[in-house]
Amino acid sequence: MALGLVIFDLDGTLVDSRRDLADAVNATLRELGRTELPVAEIEGSIGHGVNRLLERTLGSSEPLERARPIFDRHYAAGLLVHTRPYPGVDALVRELAACWRLAVATNKPGPWAREIVAGIGWGSDLPLVVGGGDVARLKPAPDMVELLLARTGIRAEDSVVVGDMDVDLELARAAGLPFVGVGWGLSGRRKLEEAGAAVVVDTAAELAAALTDFAG
Repeated sequence: MALGLVIFDLDGTLVDSRRDLADAVNATLRELGRTELPVAEIEGSIGHGVNRLLERTLGSSEPLERARPIFDRHYAAGLLVHTRPYPGVDALVRELAACWRLAVATNKPGPWAREIVAGIGWGSDLPLVVGGGDVARLKPAPDMVELLLARTGIRAEDSVVVGDMDVDLELARAAGLPFVGVGWGLSGRRKLEEAGAAVVVDTAAELAAALTDFAG
């Protein structure tokens, strides 16, 4: 019997996609005649949607209308070149799917998110993937959570959000759900705790234990 609904963020929580995103940003910069950026500089802009990623990495000198199609072309061609689950996460997802309903809420465009989930082999374990373009507003607005609760029929009090950034914590707060932060992602434990996260884990095993605690 399913315990409830676990709503995962994707980038920085389930998968490490920094290299593929950075490669697409740098391919866009090259095509625009701009200087490439270090991966470490790009990764700080990941997590708030593609438009914000490009605005932060390209600055105001390039119109988004020009840069976005270039980025989309490069990233769509390389979604799974380097993107892989974080250590222990693949086994964890398959383990949790036996007793929880699992879903993804990500600011990455929905079609790309679903392609990544399917490509990694999680199609049956994570059948519900909601991303940018699937709802009116990106995280931290509660739209994605509300859609997932409506689709599953699971109550908010039987659900939990798992993420690696303050935007995921803010999503949980906006939707009235508990939150578990993962310290291995884009923000790190310290930033999550400074943002007010009460529960932050550092390994997949610790995440499994934290979810067991929520289930009572």
